Amino acid sequence: IRNCPVNAISLVNGSAYIDPSICIGCGECVSICQYGVIKPQWGTDMDAFVERMTEYAYGAYSTKKGKIAFINFVMNVTPLCDCTPWSDAPIVPDIGILASFDPVAIDQASYDLVNQQFGHRGTALEEAGYGMNPGEDKFKALHPETKGELQLKYGEEIGLGTRDYELIELK
Repeated sequence: IRNCPVNAISLVNGSAYIDPSICIGCGECVSICQYGVIKPQWGTDMDAFVERMTEYAYGAYSTKKGKIAFINFVMNVTPLCDCTPWSDAPIVPDIGILASFDPVAIDQASYDLVNQQFGHRGTALEEAGYGMNPGEDKFKALHPETKGELQLKYGEEIGLGTRDYELIELK
């Protein structure tokens, strides 16, 4: 309740109530709810949402091509958003730090590297009942409604980057 930036959440008869006339749709309540009872109320289907999000990234990137580098810390990969002040146990071992000038390539490499790992036992991934083995989609196991590769595929289609990458390991 106290994490809502516009105070749209109140207690009514012992249950949390979100006033839709006040809610700004920021999603803070979704990310902070430790019990997973607050779900996004999508006004559109997931595919369209992911495509719009990719287009926004392209808009921000398009005027800065060649001037931006991307760094992904593929460490402490948790089952939920890492923007909350609490966290669940990491689902896979730490992989490392990736760097690229291509936002799609670095995300594709990160996605692939996570999915190549064995999942950690005793985590939300094991509870999901799928995704523990190398080659299984860890993100899909945790969030069946999502399509992790859709954003990457669409990003490549609109010219944000390429899904092709070359990993160069530094020790």
